[in-house]
Amino acid sequence: MNYKYTLPEHLIKKALYCKEFANGGAQVNVKLKDGKIYRKLLLSNATWIIAMRGYKDLPFEPSEIEDFFQTEEDKNPKERGGWDFWDK
Repeated sequence: MNYKYTLPEHLIKKALYCKEFANGGAQVNVKLKDGKIYRKLLLSNATWIIAMRGYKDLPFEPSEIEDFFQTEEDKNPKERGGWDFWDK
């Protein structure tokens, strides 16, 4: 599968340590350089941003991401389906 959004290079190594809830899939929250926080992004294989709950497209550019983090809910989300995947 080819995805539209790649995680910024400086965060890919960090993403390798995310707890996955599905095969290759990890849910995270991102903090942008302007301080805004966006929740429930789905990463695939520590490389691609493949979906974000409630959005049909990413509402910011990947280059705007400063950091990301996982909460306990992200590590074992109650809601696991219903994603609108952003593939090419």
